[in-house]
Amino acid sequence: MKKLVITIFTIALLGSLNAQEKVIKVNPAGFAFGAAQLSYERALNSNSAFELSLTYLKTKVNFVTTESKISGFGGELKYKIYFSSSNDAPRGWYAAPLINYSAASGSSNGEEGKVSAFSGGAVAGYQWIFGGRSTGFALDLNLGAQYISSKTSGYITSVSYDGILPRLGVSLGYAW
Repeated sequence: MKKLVITIFTIALLGSLNAQEKVIKVNPAGFAFGAAQLSYERALNSNSAFELSLTYLKTKVNFVTTESKISGFGGELKYKIYFSSSNDAPRGWYAAPLINYSAASGSSNGEEGKVSAFSGGAVAGYQWIFGGRSTGFALDLNLGAQYISSKTSGYITSVSYDGILPRLGVSLGYAW
């Protein structure tokens, strides 16, 4: 009996090590704009996962006579619902509600201002994991919409927005 329990425990442990349950990803398009976004996704069960993303922005924009500096941060949380019966999360088609908060400050010609935004929405997408059963390369593509409500202070008033905007996401990463 003792050998049977040890064997079942060992098989269960090795089986859990072979299935990819976690993915760490970056958004490559953000680097072109001075933003770094890092995401961590963890499968909760075979049909769902949560994803937490953190974003940092720091960029300098030079116009003809003006230099503007912008810096900020953001955080996002998604709950992904996977639909595939042949693949376990985090692979395949999914839909995900999301919430997001971001804040940024900027300066130009000696004037300063701040903007903060809260958004909520939903995306639908597909996540591929290429490679072996224990590790692999991940590609996540999604499309959706979000409602954004922003608040500004200082000289930044033209970026204030309350309304619905489309959303497109591309992430590359590593799954284990």
